[in-house]
Amino acid sequence: MATGISLEQAARDGDADSQFQLGVQYLYGTDVPKDPSKAAEWFRLAADQGYVPAIRELGILIASGEGVDPDPEEGARLIGRAADELDPSAMYHLGLMFENGIGLPVDRQKAVRLLAYAAMMGFPGAEVDAQRLDDILTEERNRKLKSRPVIKLMLSDVDVEAACCGPMLEDLLAQRTVFTESESGPALLGEDKFGMDTVFQECPYCGARIQIVPRDKEYFG
Repeated sequence: MATGISLEQAARDGDADSQFQLGVQYLYGTDVPKDPSKAAEWFRLAADQGYVPAIRELGILIASGEGVDPDPEEGARLIGRAADELDPSAMYHLGLMFENGIGLPVDRQKAVRLLAYAAMMGFPGAEVDAQRLDDILTEERNRKLKSRPVIKLMLSDVDVEAACCGPMLEDLLAQRTVFTESESGPALLGEDKFGMDTVFQECPYCGARIQIVPRDKEYFG
């Protein structure tokens, strides 16, 4: 906003940052009466100019239906646009939407990754939520691995699905070996005999090669 020009005038003149700031004022009732619908109008004007924080805030309003007709799918799309620009708040909100299936299919692996990215960028509360969800996924993974045949080393696009031998199962349960994405696709990250991090394409104990399977593969019946 240019010096000496009021925030509203600068917003009306088309300055995207001023439009966003005015939207924030209406959203929280700072120096103006609280009015989420006006906030959405100003956010939309700034979003139309590609202003990332406005795209995010407009998406949040649309997803929740605050001041506008609710449209979770459109809200998720807008928040996703902002997340693609590495906006930590957008990553955090998109992670929660993936976790809870708001405007998107439930995908807790994507959720925990987005929350972890937001945490790495210092977004408040993201670290707590990332750890909370990671603990849930770890418990479910361990229960899943213990219940499945220990015959083949199987990975899906998001996680370890089955172990090939006792030593590998123990490493997976203790998280000494974990799922990772390599240049060639899903793989395992662990330590070699020298204690150095290394990516495995096969089991270091029994030599079983990694097999890629669908997330929803059935192991019994």
